Amino acid sequence: MLYDLAAVAAAVSIAFSNLIAPPAVRHLGPVVFNGWRLAAALLALLGLVAVRGAWSWPPAGQMLALASSSLLGIVIADSCFYAAIARLGPRRTSVIYTSWAAFAALLGYLILGETLSPVKVAGIACVVGGVWLAILFRGGKPASEETHGSLPAGIVFGLLSALCAAAAVLIARPVMAQGLDPAMATIIRASVALPGLVALSRLPGFHAAAPASAPIALRSAASGLLGMGFGMTLVLFALSGQPVGIVSTLSSTTPVAILPLLWATTCERPAQTAWLGAACAVFGAAAIASGY
Repeated sequence: MLYDLAAVAAAVSIAFSNLIAPPAVRHLGPVVFNGWRLAAALLALLGLVAVRGAWSWPPAGQMLALASSSLLGIVIADSCFYAAIARLGPRRTSVIYTSWAAFAALLGYLILGETLSPVKVAGIACVVGGVWLAILFRGGKPASEETHGSLPAGIVFGLLSALCAAAAVLIARPVMAQGLDPAMATIIRASVALPGLVALSRLPGFHAAAPASAPIALRSAASGLLGMGFGMTLVLFALSGQPVGIVSTLSSTTPVAILPLLWATTCERPAQTAWLGAACAVFGAAAIASGY
């Protein structure tokens, strides 16, 4: 029971992270914001591993796999995720991002030859249906649902984020199956990604939209600590006592968790289709993660 609660708490923590991110993302731009949050999370994780004394460096082949996973999953996927949040807001982006489970199942079928059972096919259909409900039906466009910039661009960024995240998981899965400490693996991935984000932020079009003020820097750091730091720690704790399928399903309930948080912070009641879309996406992710 304690491990299940930890996985659900991770989803809530990530929902808080996504909720406070949009102003900072629009101020800094997705790449620079991603660098700020990653730096804060990396410092927290270094402290966690130092306290645990769990320093363990993998062989060169595993390091290369983790580096590739990092470039796809953090530099590209996370930056695209926050580019989508800046345009679509946290709720719709969270639902679209749930499609990573469908992408992972399809990539596993195409690349690894994994079987797609009828239950998993139905799960993919539920995820797709939930995503479309989130995009198309918004209940009168309350302030929290307003689109900033291009709606198609936000959708593309969200789907690209989910696709790259799924590919990153497939690359990292064999390494993690060999028993590498998850916190250490995350530190390695973050250490690779942070210089990549700094280099990317120097290129034209990826600069910060405006200089970082103290409130924006604190908001970015808080988002990183809640999402990658605290949320990931809870997921790791849950994995120590529950199977991966259960933990991944419970920790993927962010689209549902974010609805009451938006309601509480904006005093705007989410439309019924928002609840339906989030529920469909989470149910689909649960079906894909199941052993059937």
